[in-house]
Amino acid sequence: MRPSLKESLRTEFETELRRLMGTWFPRCVDREHGGFLCDFDHRWTPAGAQLKMLEYQARQTMAAARCATHAPDLAPLREAAHHGFRYLKDRMWDRNLGGWYRLLDRTGNPLEEAAKHGHGTSYAISACVACYELTADPECLDLAKRAFAWLEDHAHDPRHGGYFVFYRQDGTPILSQNQGPAPNGSRDPIGTPIGFKDANTTSDLLKCFSDLYRVWPDPLVRTRLAETLSILRDRLIVAPGVMHLYAHLDWTPLPDFVRYGQVLRSAHHLLSASDALAGAAEPTTGRVARSMIDTLLRIAWDPRRGGFHLAGSSFGPAYVEDIVVFVPYKYWWPQADGLKVLLAMARRHPADAATSLAHFARLWDYIKTYVIDARRGGWLSAGLDTTPEARRKPKATMWKDASHETEALLDVLMMLDSF
Repeated sequence: MRPSLKESLRTEFETELRRLMGTWFPRCVDREHGGFLCDFDHRWTPAGAQLKMLEYQARQTMAAARCATHAPDLAPLREAAHHGFRYLKDRMWDRNLGGWYRLLDRTGNPLEEAAKHGHGTSYAISACVACYELTADPECLDLAKRAFAWLEDHAHDPRHGGYFVFYRQDGTPILSQNQGPAPNGSRDPIGTPIGFKDANTTSDLLKCFSDLYRVWPDPLVRTRLAETLSILRDRLIVAPGVMHLYAHLDWTPLPDFVRYGQVLRSAHHLLSASDALAGAAEPTTGRVARSMIDTLLRIAWDPRRGGFHLAGSSFGPAYVEDIVVFVPYKYWWPQADGLKVLLAMARRHPADAATSLAHFARLWDYIKTYVIDARRGGWLSAGLDTTPEARRKPKATMWKDASHETEALLDVLMMLDSF
């Protein structure tokens, strides 16, 4: 990478990161009830019930903490990270039975019969680690340790390995529809069929174990990190580089639609986990991750405008009689995850770096053109080329926080130093 190009990219990513943080914080801080507000319309006006979902609260906390570490001059971010951690510890953590509630109302009352979930737990652990790295406060690391111990006691599957994903308040895994908080509900709150395991939760648990092991090199954390990596890499990802989203309890996968963004994100988590294990999982992990990116560039990449489409079959558009089955929309978060994994590929494979860097540059141009809201700040929920109505869609919801784009910008800035 030419020094002039690297410096230009660094300036662009740093500028967008600071603009993004100034748009979200302190606007989203809930001064009345704690935590963060999650409902904003396209003009950034608060609008909605402002429920407190664990993923959103944890991701906003993590985004603020990581950016505050990167840019100590941005004092409001440090305050927001502390504010978010206090809410995770004082309101979302179950003081009697342990574990984090999945969903509260705005005033802090548990919903969904106080159910808990591994997906949100993974982000909350990563948020605690990010706050610990920012402040060196042992209280942050202690809460992450307690959450890992809670998962170990209640969610780890001693027979087949890995983790059950959905739990009652006391930690009992919910493995049948009649055990869940929604009578006759066939899926849990993140869409996983009840009684099954999923790649989404498994991949994000892998990332949080990587984060936790970085600051607490405990032997059991290393064991679970290696175990989770092996399950994701060897049981759920298959040639030519696509991923099964759901599996039976024994990790026998079930065929389903491929979420291309989840494949991109999981590829990056595999690489992070391998790095956390000091390369002990190489070279298999690197080869599998590369096959995932190569496949996504073939079946999900838009060669005309750039950007990654959302979902489809393992071979791209599928034809069922005279109907094409393909989801062409380009949601914001796969584009963010695509940025960092493409640059990671360029760094890990210097001989082929030109191809990865070309796609990286094209994707950044796509994001600047179709995803970033140059007028009001923040990122739109989807690219305007496939979803022109995104300009008037909410800037924030329970499932649309600042974490994907924040992580992408920070990770890219860090990786640029190695070129």
